[in-house]
Amino acid sequence: MKKLLVLILFSSFVYSQDYSKGKDLFKTHCAACHNMERKMVGPALKDIVERQGKDWTKKWIYNNNALRDSGDAYAIQIWEEYNKAAMPGYQFLKDEELNNIVEYLALYQTKKDEAAAKAATPPAAVAGGQVVVNTGPTPIYVYFLLGACLIIVIVALYAFYVGLRHIGDITSKTQSTNLYLMRKLHMDQNKVDNEIDTLITEKVNQKVTKKVKKIKKEINNRLKNFK
Repeated sequence: MKKLLVLILFSSFVYSQDYSKGKDLFKTHCAACHNMERKMVGPALKDIVERQGKDWTKKWIYNNNALRDSGDAYAIQIWEEYNKAAMPGYQFLKDEELNNIVEYLALYQTKKDEAAAKAATPPAAVAGGQVVVNTGPTPIYVYFLLGACLIIVIVALYAFYVGLRHIGDITSKTQSTNLYLMRKLHMDQNKVDNEIDTLITEKVNQKVTKKVKKIKKEINNRLKNFK
């Protein structure tokens, strides 16, 4: 029975102090006059709980006027420092909600420090609580693959160059026969150009295909030897 009672009390305590809910409540009811870092209409609140404790902070939020009327020195000091501006009471808030706000105020700086530390931590693999950094050498096959890719690119450029050169050779050889064909066969210029273009395309495709196949075969042989 005692264990059950302790468990109920502990659960109630944990439930009654919710940081996230307290943050939302602070934004709704307090942020218009208070900032956690700097003075506004009222004082900055990031260290209020550390300075005055949770019970005092809860009373101050619940009914500031009553706390001041009781003769509380710090409540009076704040009231006078901020031009005797009356802070409204929050008696309409539930006890659980007041606890949540106080919890947010109490943990604000801790949460902020944790977030800053997490952001400053460099990305790394974590194993067994220790940071593991891979400092091993790059595998040789990576360099080989990069080399093979570079060779393929060079082959493609070379094949393109060969194709252009053959186009130039074929064009120069056929220029001297254009007029002869037109006169001999009574063909117009467009028909002659189409036949020449077809011939050039076939020749270039044959040359380029043959050259690329040869280079690919050499690369495959080298890869097999490497394995």
